[in-house]
Amino acid sequence: MSGALPSAAFGSATAPDALAAVEALRAIASAHAAESERLRTLAPPVVAALRASGLLGFSTAEALGGGGASPRAQFEVVEAMARVDTATGWSLMISSMLSACAGAYLSEEGVREVFADGVPICAGLLMPSGVLRAAPGGFRVHGRWAFGSGIRHAEWIVTSALVQSTDAPSASAATPAGPPAMRTIVVPVREAVIEDTWHAAGLRGSGSEHYRLEDVFVPHARAFPFPSAPALRGGAAFDLPIIALLCPVHAGFALGAARAALDALAALAPSRLKAWPGIALGAHAGFHIDLGRADAKLRAARALALEACTTLEQRVGEGRSLSQDDWRIARLSVTHATEIAAEVATFAFRSGGASALYDSSPLQRLFRDVQAAAQHIAATDDAYEFAGRLLLGIAAPHPLMAARPARS
Repeated sequence: MSGALPSAAFGSATAPDALAAVEALRAIASAHAAESERLRTLAPPVVAALRASGLLGFSTAEALGGGGASPRAQFEVVEAMARVDTATGWSLMISSMLSACAGAYLSEEGVREVFADGVPICAGLLMPSGVLRAAPGGFRVHGRWAFGSGIRHAEWIVTSALVQSTDAPSASAATPAGPPAMRTIVVPVREAVIEDTWHAAGLRGSGSEHYRLEDVFVPHARAFPFPSAPALRGGAAFDLPIIALLCPVHAGFALGAARAALDALAALAPSRLKAWPGIALGAHAGFHIDLGRADAKLRAARALALEACTTLEQRVGEGRSLSQDDWRIARLSVTHATEIAAEVATFAFRSGGASALYDSSPLQRLFRDVQAAAQHIAATDDAYEFAGRLLLGIAAPHPLMAARPARS
C-alpha cells in the first residue's frame, strides 16, 4: 500500500519516537482527510497506516508490546496527530486509550485473548449505558451506547454497564450507600449491532456510531470493575482514576486542532484580499493583533495542560492519590483548553472569509471538529463550578474521582 509505514512496536520508546511516527503519517492522513469525511469513518488506507505505525499501542503497557507513554507523552502525541488530521487524531486518541485501559485492568486470561495478535484496535464508550446480568461464568449484557468512535474499523469494543442486582427488593431494607456496581467489558465488534447514526456536523471522519449489544455473553475474564479497577500491569499512570487518565489526551486533541486552524489561516492570509480596504489580510495591522492574541491564548492553555500532566505524573510517581486541588488543575486544564481551542478555531474560520465556507477549505472542517470536541463530557463547564466551589471550601468529590485500589 502506498504510504504504509513499516511495522513498529515502541516498547520503551519516548515521545520523540512516537512523534516521528506521527510525522511519517502526515502525507497519507492528509491525502485521505476528505475521503474520511465522505465515508463518515476513517479511510481504510489511514487505518492500515495507523495499525502499521505502532501508534495505536503507544500508551499500552510495555509488557503487552506497547509504548507505556506517560500523560505528557500522550498529550504531545495526540496533539501532534490532531494537528495533522483531526479524524485521525480523534481515532488515535480513542483507540489508544481504550486498548491501554484493557491492557492495564483485564485479568491475565482476558489479556491473552484480547491481545493475542498484538495491541488491538478498540472502540467504545466507558460511561455505563447498558445492563449486565449475572450468568454462569460471566455476564449477559444488553444495552445501547452512543459515540463508538472508530467502531467500523475496530476489533474490540471496550464499554461499561450497570450490574443488575438479582436480589428481590425488601420493604424493610435500607437504601444501599454509594454508586451501583458497574463493570467495564471487552467484547468482539462482530457481536455488536452497529447503527448508521453518525450524520454529524463535526468529526465526521471519526465514525462515532451508536452500537448495541443484545444479550451478549461476556466471560468474567473480559470484565473488570468500573471505575475503580486496580491496575494489574503498565506504568504508574494507570493508577490514576479514569477521568484523570483522559484529561491529557482530550486537551491535546483540542489544542492540536486549534493550532492546525491557525496554521491554515496563516497560510491563507497573504493571499486573502479584504474587499473594503483593498489589502491582503496578512498586511492588515488589526489582523496581526488578533493573530498574536490567538497564539498567546493557545500557548497559555497549553501551559496549563502541561502543568496538569506534570502534576498527574508527580502524584502517581510518589504513590499518592490526587488531592482536591490536583483535581481542580486537571479538570480546569481540559475544559479551558477545549474552550480556548473552540474560540481560536472560530476566529480562524471567520477570518478566512467566504472562501472558508467551501468543503475544500480546511478552516471549515477544523471549526466544526473543534466545536464537536467541545461537546464531549470530558470538557464540560462544571469543571469551572468544581474549581469555584473548591476555592470556597465547599466542593465535594465525585465518585469518578475516587482513587483506585493499590496494586497487589
